[in-house]
Amino acid sequence: MSVLDRFSLKGKKALVYAPQFEFGTDVASGLAEAGAQVWLCGEDKAALDAAAAEMAAAGVPAAGVHEYHQGTEEAAQALAAFVKSEMGGLDVYVDNGAQQHMTGWVHSYEEICRSFERAQLGLMLTVKNLGTILAEQGSGSVIFLTDYTALVGCDVHNYKDCPEEFEKDFSVDNSYIKGSYVNYARQAAGYLGEANCRCNAIAFGPKAGTKPESFNEAFIKHSHIRHLASAEDVKGIAVFLASDASAFITGTTIPVDGGYTAK
Repeated sequence: MSVLDRFSLKGKKALVYAPQFEFGTDVASGLAEAGAQVWLCGEDKAALDAAAAEMAAAGVPAAGVHEYHQGTEEAAQALAAFVKSEMGGLDVYVDNGAQQHMTGWVHSYEEICRSFERAQLGLMLTVKNLGTILAEQGSGSVIFLTDYTALVGCDVHNYKDCPEEFEKDFSVDNSYIKGSYVNYARQAAGYLGEANCRCNAIAFGPKAGTKPESFNEAFIKHSHIRHLASAEDVKGIAVFLASDASAFITGTTIPVDGGYTAK
């Protein structure tokens, strides 16, 4: 097999959770471009349909969508049953649930618990059940999508002229959830590695066009590469981690942030 052939996902089956959040549909499209059959799942059926329509318009249609309310053992078991019966197996699972967090600092105990139940407990239950499928077949790749705030704290100076973004990024649960994906990738890698399966995370920088210009300027000023992340930047890393080209890489987090977290 040539080195380029190792990047191919031809014949592989992939499932992407919460594609509507930042870079989710881009990653799903990238996996499809590399040859994988890609299914989409998540709580919001309308958002899933919109993501599928975006993929179809790009010439890489999704193989299907499945409504999945992450957060309970029963739901995770039902998702695993769907994977076996409707998808016919699984080679790649991408979780983009880290982007589901609250806005602002002040929330009730119950609100915070519901957030953690979905984004953290839900992640563990999903990976446990889908990981069993991967372990049984002795191969597979799990990829967590998070962002640069999983590796460093938000810089208050980046939000000087955009207080609305401050409320989003300095929410009570934002970095706590996103950072947990980095450490859980290590934990899942240890367990899945016994069955020759892998788990890694991608910590991306802000996507171009999604933040106020004042934030963009401040972020880029602190980066080595003087622009924000594009869809192609993140798609390439996702395909790499999903493919045989990264067969000996597990338990790691790859920053795709232009060097922002290197300083």
